[in-house]
Amino acid sequence: MAPKHGPWRAHVVLHDVAERQIDEMTDADREVLDAAIVRLSLDHRIGTRVEGKLEWEYRDGRVRVVYIPTVVGTIILVAYVEVD
Repeated sequence: MAPKHGPWRAHVVLHDVAERQIDEMTDADREVLDAAIVRLSLDHRIGTRVEGKLEWEYRDGRVRVVYIPTVVGTIILVAYVEVD
């Protein structure tokens, strides 16, 4: 019998700017951000497309993520992150 796998996820790539922002966050902020990035990896359409641009924005409570998904959603480039 074939092993059961979890849900399909997109590969998330962090831009240099996002990596620097994450490096400066506290562990608690990283945990909040990690949960948001997992949600995006499962369905990048939960965000809102920025009108006239390639970027999408996802906001949830204290988290804001600006990202660019590939056409078929297999890769998500995270350009900017913040946790308030």
